[in-house]
Amino acid sequence: MRIIKIGKDIHNDIVINDSFVSKFHCQIMQDDNGRCRIADLGSTNGTYVNGMRIYGEKELSPSDVVRVGNSTPPWQNYVGGGGNGGGGNGGGGNSNGGVGFGIAALSCGVAGLIFFAIIFGPVAIIFGGISMHKKERLKGLGIAGLVLGIIDTVVGIILVATATSLFW
Repeated sequence: MRIIKIGKDIHNDIVINDSFVSKFHCQIMQDDNGRCRIADLGSTNGTYVNGMRIYGEKELSPSDVVRVGNSTPPWQNYVGGGGNGGGGNGGGGNSNGGVGFGIAALSCGVAGLIFFAIIFGPVAIIFGGISMHKKERLKGLGIAGLVLGIIDTVVGIILVATATSLFW
C-alpha cells in the first residue's frame, strides 16, 4: 500500500500553498493492484471529487478530478499507474519516486566542496531546483544539494575574485 498525502504542510507528498487547504488535508491510498481511494483527513473546507464533497473514503478512477481548496492537484502523476483500471500493476513511470535529481544535486554539491566549486555549484542548484518541483519522495536530498550548490557557488566566486585580485 502506498499513501500520497496532500496538504499545506511541507511534509506532504503534494504540497499546496492555498489558504483554503489544511496542513494535512487528504490522502490517496494506492493498493498493490494500483487501485486508488481518497480520504479527507478532517479538513476545514473539504475534499471534492468531480465537484462532489466526499465524506470518508471514495474510490478514484484515472479521469476523476480532485479539488482541495482552490487547487486541482494532478494526483494521477503521483500514483504511477493512474488509479483504478489504468496501468495494470500500478507501477508505471519511475517506481523509485524520482529520487535521481535529488541524488544528483547532493552529489554535485559535495563535489563542489571538494573540487571545482564554481562549476559544480550551479549544477547542484539546477538539479536541486528540479528535484524540488518533481514528485520526489526524498526531497531532502534535493534541498541539501541546492543549499550546497549555493554555498559552492558563493565560495567559487570568492575564490575566483581572490585569485584574480592576487594576479592583477
